[in-house]
Amino acid sequence: LEATRRTSGMFLSLIAVVFIIYALMGPYFPSAIAHRGETWPRLVSFLYLTTEGIYGTAMGVASTYIIVFVIFGSFLEKFGAGEWFIDVAYAVTGKYRGGPAKTAVVASGLMGMISGAPAANVATTGSFTIPLMKKTGYSAEEAGAIEAVASTGGIFTPPIMGAAAFIMAEYLQIPYREVAKSAIIPALLYYFTLMLVVDARAVKKGLLGLKSEELPQFGEVMKGKGILSIPIVLIIFLIVIGYSPMKAAFYSTILSVVVAFFRPKTKPTIKKLLEALEEGAKGCVPIISACATAGIIVGVISMTGLGAKLSYTLIGLASGNLLIAGLICAFICLVLGCGMPPTAVYVVVASILAPPLIDLGANPMAAHLFLFIFASVGALTPPVAITAYTGAAIANGDPNKTGIMAFRFGLSAYIIPFTFLVSPEVILIGELSTIMINVLSLTIGIIALVIAFEGYFIRYFSAIPRIIMGLSAIGLIIPGIKSDMIGFVGIVIAIIFEKFRQKNSAQTI
Repeated sequence: LEATRRTSGMFLSLIAVVFIIYALMGPYFPSAIAHRGETWPRLVSFLYLTTEGIYGTAMGVASTYIIVFVIFGSFLEKFGAGEWFIDVAYAVTGKYRGGPAKTAVVASGLMGMISGAPAANVATTGSFTIPLMKKTGYSAEEAGAIEAVASTGGIFTPPIMGAAAFIMAEYLQIPYREVAKSAIIPALLYYFTLMLVVDARAVKKGLLGLKSEELPQFGEVMKGKGILSIPIVLIIFLIVIGYSPMKAAFYSTILSVVVAFFRPKTKPTIKKLLEALEEGAKGCVPIISACATAGIIVGVISMTGLGAKLSYTLIGLASGNLLIAGLICAFICLVLGCGMPPTAVYVVVASILAPPLIDLGANPMAAHLFLFIFASVGALTPPVAITAYTGAAIANGDPNKTGIMAFRFGLSAYIIPFTFLVSPEVILIGELSTIMINVLSLTIGIIALVIAFEGYFIRYFSAIPRIIMGLSAIGLIIPGIKSDMIGFVGIVIAIIFEKFRQKNSAQTI
C-alpha cells in the first residue's frame, strides 16, 4: 500500500484500505452489500497466501510478461529510440500544415506504445513538441491537449500495448496477438480523428509547416539511428507468428543490444546497459505495486461475494440493455481512472464489470477491450485529467481549458468502444464483408463528427451543414444498415447544401 502511494498516488491505496475495512466489518454495511465479515487472520491469509489476492493474475502477468517489455522499452530508450521516434515524425510530417502538431501525434503514439504511461509520455515527448506547436501558432491549451490525447492513445495501440493488454490476454486465455489484433481499428480511428482535428485547426488558423532547413532529413535520421527499428520489427514478427510475448521481448532486447553496436550514435557501453536494466526495473515498480494493490481489491471482492452482488445490481439497473450497462460501466471506469493507473483500473473492473456485460450479450473480447479503453482514457477526462494537466504545465496553459479541449479532441475514444460492444465486427470479429461495411461506415461517421465539431474537412462547412453532419455521424456510428443509409443521405444533403451556399455567396459578391 505504501509503495503504491509513493508511485501511483493516494487514491488507489485509500480504495484498497476501504475494501479491507469492508471485508472486516461486513455486517455493518447496508443490507444490499452486507456479508458475514472476515477475521483479520483469515483476510491476511487469503490475500497473501492464495492466488486470488496480491499474488493473483495481475501480479503474475506483471512479473513475467510486463517486466520483460518494460526492460525492452528501457533498452531502446537508452540507445536513443525516443529521439529517433521524434526525429522520424518531424521528418515525415513537419513540412505539412500544422506540422509540429502532426509530429506530436505520430511521435507520442510511437512512444506511448513502449512507455505505457500516458502522463510520463506527455512529459517526455511534450517537452519537444509542445513548444514547437506554440511557435507555429497553436494556443497553449491546444498544444497541451493535442499532446495529451496523442500520448494517451499509445496505451491501447498495437503492437506493444499497455500492461493491461497482457492481463487481458491472461483473463481471456487467448494469445496476446489476438488482443493486439482486436485493438487495431479502434487505435487507428482514434489517431485518424486526432489528425483530422489537428489539420482542421491548422487550416482555420492559417498555419504552415516548418521549413525544410528546420527539419531533420529522413535519410540522415534513418542512417543515424534507423537500425533501432529492427528490434521493433522483430518483436512484431515474432508475436504474429506465434511466439509468446516473453520470448518475443527477450529476443528483441538481445537484438537491440547487438544492432546498437553497428552505429556510433547508438553504440552501447557497460554504463548504458546497466542504466537500461536499472531504469527497466524502476519502471516496473509503479506497475507491480499497482497490480498488487489491485489484487487486494479483487481478493476482497472474491472473498466477500461482492462481485456477484454488483453484477446482479448492474444487470438490474440496465434492465437487460447492453448499451445502458455499457454507459454505467464506462462511468465507473472514468471515475476510477481519474485517480488510479489504467492497469489497476482495468484489473479491478474486469473482475466486476466484464461478467455482466458478457451475460448481457457482449463478446468477451469486446467487453474487456471496452473496459480497457475506458480505464485508459480516465487520465484524459476532466475534472482530474492528469495527462492534460501535465501538458498544460509544459505549455503554460490553463489546466481546465486544456482538460476540456483534450476531452473534445479525444472524443472518439468515448464513442468507438460502444460501437464494438454491440457490433464486434469493428474489432475484426465476424464475417469479412460485415467487418468492411461496419469499419467503413464508422470511419465516415468519425469524419462527419469532426466536421460537426471543427467545421472543416477538405472544405469549410457552415452552421446548418455542420448540424446535419453531426446527426449523420450518429446514424453512421450506430451499427445497422438502416442507420447507415440515413447517415449517408444526411452527408450528401449537407455537402449539397454547403455547395449551393458557397455558390450563392460567390454570386452575391
